[in-house]
Amino acid sequence: MHTIGCISHSNEISKEYKEIFKTFKWNVQMINKETADQLFESNNKVLQSMDTLIIEDFDSNNINWTCELIMNVRKQTTLPLWILSSPEATNRTNRIVYLQLGADGIIEKDYEPDESLLMMRNLLKRFKERENQLEVPQREVSEPTADFKLIPQNLSVCLEGGKEVNLTKLEFLTIEYLHKHARKTMTYEEIYKNVWNDTYGNRKYRVSNLVFHLRKKLEMDIEKPKYIKTIRSKGYMLNI
Repeated sequence: MHTIGCISHSNEISKEYKEIFKTFKWNVQMINKETADQLFESNNKVLQSMDTLIIEDFDSNNINWTCELIMNVRKQTTLPLWILSSPEATNRTNRIVYLQLGADGIIEKDYEPDESLLMMRNLLKRFKERENQLEVPQREVSEPTADFKLIPQNLSVCLEGGKEVNLTKLEFLTIEYLHKHARKTMTYEEIYKNVWNDTYGNRKYRVSNLVFHLRKKLEMDIEKPKYIKTIRSKGYMLNI
Protein backbone atom coordinates (compact mmCIF):
# COMPACT_ATOMS: atom_id res chain seq x y z
CA MET A 1 0.00 0.00 0.00
CA HIS A 2 1.30 3.45 -0.95
CA THR A 3 1.06 6.45 1.35
CA ILE A 4 -0.15 9.66 -0.25
CA GLY A 5 0.63 12.89 1.55
CA CYS A 6 -2.13 15.40 0.83
CA ILE A 7 -2.02 19.14 1.57
CA SER A 8 -5.28 20.94 1.04
CA HIS A 9 -6.08 24.59 1.54
CA SER A 10 -9.31 23.45 3.14
CA ASN A 11 -7.44 20.85 5.23
CA GLU A 12 -9.52 18.04 3.75
CA ILE A 13 -9.47 16.17 0.47
CA SER A 14 -12.53 16.12 -1.79
CA LYS A 15 -14.84 13.13 -1.34
CA GLU A 16 -14.56 12.26 -5.01
CA TYR A 17 -10.83 11.68 -4.87
CA LYS A 18 -11.00 10.13 -1.42
CA GLU A 19 -13.17 7.33 -2.83
CA ILE A 20 -10.89 6.82 -5.80
CA PHE A 21 -7.85 6.55 -3.53
CA LYS A 22 -9.64 3.79 -1.66
CA THR A 23 -10.16 1.80 -4.86
CA PHE A 24 -6.41 1.99 -5.48
CA LYS A 25 -5.82 0.93 -1.87
CA TRP A 26 -3.75 4.03 -1.19
CA ASN A 27 -3.44 5.38 2.32
CA VAL A 28 -4.08 9.14 2.39
CA GLN A 29 -2.31 11.12 5.07
CA MET A 30 -3.53 14.68 5.45
CA ILE A 31 -0.94 17.35 6.20
CA ASN A 32 -2.25 20.42 7.97
CA LYS A 33 -1.89 23.53 5.80
CA GLU A 34 -0.69 25.67 8.67
CA THR A 35 2.16 23.28 9.53
CA ALA A 36 3.10 22.21 5.98
CA ASP A 37 5.93 24.74 5.59
CA GLN A 38 7.53 23.73 8.88
CA LEU A 39 7.14 20.07 7.97
CA PHE A 40 9.11 20.35 4.76
CA GLU A 41 11.70 22.71 6.19
CA SER A 42 12.46 20.26 9.00
CA ASN A 43 12.60 17.23 6.65
CA ASN A 44 11.30 14.94 9.39
CA LYS A 45 10.31 11.28 9.33
CA VAL A 46 6.73 12.04 8.28
CA LEU A 47 7.95 13.17 4.86
CA GLN A 48 10.22 10.15 4.53
CA SER A 49 7.27 7.80 5.06
CA MET A 50 5.38 9.13 2.03
CA ASP A 51 5.44 7.79 -1.52
CA THR A 52 3.96 10.79 -3.33
CA LEU A 53 2.54 14.22 -2.53
CA ILE A 54 -0.63 16.02 -3.62
CA ILE A 55 -1.49 19.69 -3.20
CA GLU A 56 -5.21 20.27 -3.52
CA ASP A 57 -6.34 23.82 -4.21
CA PHE A 58 -9.50 24.89 -6.03
CA ASP A 59 -9.22 28.61 -5.27
CA SER A 60 -7.34 30.87 -7.73
CA ASN A 61 -6.62 33.28 -4.88
CA ASN A 62 -4.23 30.73 -3.37
CA ILE A 63 -1.72 30.64 -6.23
CA ASN A 64 1.04 32.31 -4.19
CA TRP A 65 0.55 29.83 -1.36
CA THR A 66 0.65 26.91 -3.81
CA CYS A 67 3.81 28.20 -5.52
CA GLU A 68 5.61 28.70 -2.23
CA LEU A 69 4.56 25.25 -1.08
CA ILE A 70 5.86 23.62 -4.28
CA MET A 71 9.23 25.33 -3.78
CA ASN A 72 9.43 24.21 -0.15
CA VAL A 73 8.62 20.64 -1.16
CA ARG A 74 11.28 20.62 -3.85
CA LYS A 75 13.92 21.88 -1.42
CA GLN A 76 13.47 18.70 0.60
CA THR A 77 12.38 15.86 -1.66
CA THR A 78 12.16 14.53 -5.21
CA LEU A 79 8.92 12.65 -4.47
CA PRO A 80 6.31 12.79 -7.26
CA LEU A 81 4.22 15.92 -6.71
CA TRP A 82 0.75 16.57 -8.15
CA ILE A 83 -1.60 19.54 -8.07
CA LEU A 84 -5.34 18.86 -7.82
CA SER A 85 -7.24 21.90 -9.04
CA SER A 86 -10.04 23.10 -11.33
CA PRO A 87 -10.19 24.97 -14.66
CA GLU A 88 -11.44 28.03 -12.80
CA ALA A 89 -8.46 28.05 -10.45
CA THR A 90 -5.68 27.25 -12.94
CA ASN A 91 -5.26 28.91 -16.30
CA ARG A 92 -2.50 27.96 -18.73
CA THR A 93 -0.03 30.40 -17.18
CA ASN A 94 -0.60 29.01 -13.68
CA ARG A 95 -0.11 25.45 -14.90
CA ILE A 96 3.18 26.33 -16.58
CA VAL A 97 4.38 28.07 -13.42
CA TYR A 98 3.54 25.04 -11.30
CA LEU A 99 5.40 22.74 -13.67
CA GLN A 100 8.41 25.05 -13.81
CA LEU A 101 8.57 25.08 -10.01
CA GLY A 102 8.71 21.29 -9.91
CA ALA A 103 5.19 19.84 -10.00
CA ASP A 104 4.97 16.59 -12.00
CA GLY A 105 1.45 17.21 -13.21
CA ILE A 106 -1.74 19.21 -12.76
CA ILE A 107 -5.00 17.28 -12.48
CA GLU A 108 -8.16 19.28 -13.00
CA LYS A 109 -11.63 18.24 -11.87
CA ASP A 110 -12.84 18.08 -15.46
CA TYR A 111 -10.43 15.20 -16.10
CA GLU A 112 -11.72 11.68 -15.75
CA PRO A 113 -10.65 10.80 -12.17
CA ASP A 114 -9.70 7.23 -13.11
CA GLU A 115 -7.47 8.49 -15.91
CA SER A 116 -5.77 10.97 -13.60
CA LEU A 117 -5.13 8.40 -10.90
CA LEU A 118 -3.72 5.94 -13.41
CA MET A 119 -1.24 8.59 -14.50
CA MET A 120 -0.25 9.08 -10.88
CA ARG A 121 0.01 5.34 -10.27
CA ASN A 122 2.31 4.82 -13.27
CA LEU A 123 4.66 7.60 -12.21
CA LEU A 124 4.67 6.37 -8.63
CA LYS A 125 5.46 2.83 -9.78
CA ARG A 126 8.44 3.98 -11.85
CA PHE A 127 9.69 6.20 -9.04
CA LYS A 128 9.55 3.34 -6.53
CA GLU A 129 11.29 0.96 -8.94
CA ARG A 130 14.12 3.44 -9.44
CA GLU A 131 14.31 4.06 -5.70
CA ASN A 132 14.58 0.34 -5.01
CA GLN A 133 17.33 -0.04 -7.58
CA LEU A 134 19.32 2.75 -5.95
CA GLU A 135 18.94 1.08 -2.57
CA VAL A 136 20.50 -2.17 -3.82
CA PRO A 137 24.11 -2.06 -2.65
CA GLN A 138 26.43 -1.90 -5.59
CA ARG A 139 29.30 -4.33 -5.56
CA GLU A 140 32.49 -2.38 -5.49
CA VAL A 141 34.65 -2.98 -8.53
CA SER A 142 38.29 -2.66 -7.70
CA GLU A 143 40.68 -1.64 -10.41
CA PRO A 144 42.67 -4.63 -11.59
CA THR A 145 45.79 -2.50 -11.76
CA ALA A 146 45.50 -1.10 -8.23
CA ASP A 147 48.84 -2.71 -7.24
CA PHE A 148 50.33 -2.83 -10.72
CA LYS A 149 50.47 0.59 -12.34
CA LEU A 150 52.41 1.48 -15.47
CA ILE A 151 54.35 4.75 -15.53
CA PRO A 152 55.14 5.31 -19.24
CA GLN A 153 57.11 8.54 -18.75
CA ASN A 154 59.55 6.69 -16.50
CA LEU A 155 59.46 3.35 -18.36
CA SER A 156 58.61 1.82 -14.99
CA VAL A 157 56.01 -0.17 -13.08
CA CYS A 158 54.64 0.73 -9.65
CA LEU A 159 53.98 -2.43 -7.64
CA GLU A 160 52.06 -3.13 -4.44
CA GLY A 161 53.25 -0.90 -1.62
CA GLY A 162 54.30 1.87 -4.00
CA LYS A 163 57.57 0.25 -5.10
CA GLU A 164 58.64 1.62 -8.49
CA VAL A 165 60.68 -0.65 -10.74
CA ASN A 166 62.60 0.78 -13.70
CA LEU A 167 62.60 -1.20 -16.95
CA THR A 168 64.40 -1.16 -20.27
CA LYS A 169 62.45 0.00 -23.30
CA LEU A 170 61.85 -3.55 -24.57
CA GLU A 171 60.86 -4.73 -21.09
CA PHE A 172 58.41 -1.89 -20.74
CA LEU A 173 56.90 -2.51 -24.21
CA THR A 174 56.41 -6.16 -23.29
CA ILE A 175 54.74 -5.50 -19.94
CA GLU A 176 52.68 -2.70 -21.51
CA TYR A 177 51.37 -5.12 -24.15
CA LEU A 178 50.56 -7.78 -21.56
CA HIS A 179 48.92 -5.12 -19.37
CA LYS A 180 46.72 -4.01 -22.24
CA HIS A 181 45.50 -7.60 -22.55
CA ALA A 182 45.53 -8.45 -18.83
CA ARG A 183 44.16 -11.91 -17.91
CA LYS A 184 44.36 -13.02 -21.55
CA THR A 185 46.88 -15.44 -22.99
CA MET A 186 49.18 -13.71 -25.47
CA THR A 187 51.20 -16.00 -27.69
CA TYR A 188 54.93 -15.76 -28.24
CA GLU A 189 54.23 -14.65 -31.80
CA GLU A 190 51.84 -11.87 -30.73
CA ILE A 191 54.22 -10.52 -28.12
CA TYR A 192 57.19 -10.64 -30.48
CA LYS A 193 55.30 -8.93 -33.30
CA ASN A 194 54.07 -6.09 -31.06
CA VAL A 195 57.34 -5.52 -29.16
CA TRP A 196 59.91 -6.00 -31.91
CA ASN A 197 57.49 -5.00 -34.65
CA ASP A 198 58.49 -7.80 -37.00
CA THR A 199 57.86 -11.51 -37.54
CA TYR A 200 61.40 -12.77 -38.00
CA GLY A 201 64.01 -14.28 -35.72
CA ASN A 202 63.78 -16.80 -32.91
CA ARG A 203 60.58 -15.42 -31.45
CA LYS A 204 60.02 -17.83 -28.57
CA TYR A 205 63.59 -17.57 -27.30
CA ARG A 206 63.72 -13.78 -27.40
CA VAL A 207 60.31 -13.41 -25.71
CA SER A 208 61.17 -16.01 -23.05
CA ASN A 209 64.51 -14.34 -22.34
CA LEU A 210 62.88 -10.93 -21.97
CA VAL A 211 60.17 -12.29 -19.65
CA PHE A 212 62.87 -13.96 -17.56
CA HIS A 213 64.50 -10.56 -16.95
CA LEU A 214 61.12 -8.98 -16.27
CA ARG A 215 60.34 -11.57 -13.63
CA LYS A 216 63.68 -10.97 -11.92
CA LYS A 217 62.65 -7.33 -11.52
CA LEU A 218 58.95 -7.71 -10.76
CA GLU A 219 58.42 -11.02 -8.99
CA MET A 220 59.19 -11.85 -5.37
CA ASP A 221 59.81 -15.47 -6.39
CA ILE A 222 60.55 -16.13 -10.07
CA GLU A 223 59.85 -19.83 -9.49
CA LYS A 224 56.31 -18.97 -8.40
CA PRO A 225 55.49 -15.79 -10.34
CA LYS A 226 52.55 -13.72 -9.13
CA TYR A 227 52.18 -11.43 -12.13
CA ILE A 228 53.51 -13.01 -15.33
CA LYS A 229 52.10 -16.50 -15.73
CA THR A 230 53.41 -19.01 -18.26
CA ILE A 231 50.75 -20.62 -20.42
CA ARG A 232 52.38 -23.84 -21.49
CA SER A 233 53.22 -24.08 -25.20
CA LYS A 234 51.36 -20.84 -25.92
CA GLY A 235 52.85 -17.77 -24.29
CA TYR A 236 52.22 -15.57 -21.25
CA MET A 237 49.41 -13.90 -19.32
CA LEU A 238 49.57 -10.92 -16.99
CA ASN A 239 47.62 -11.94 -13.88
CA ILE A 240 46.32 -8.69 -12.38
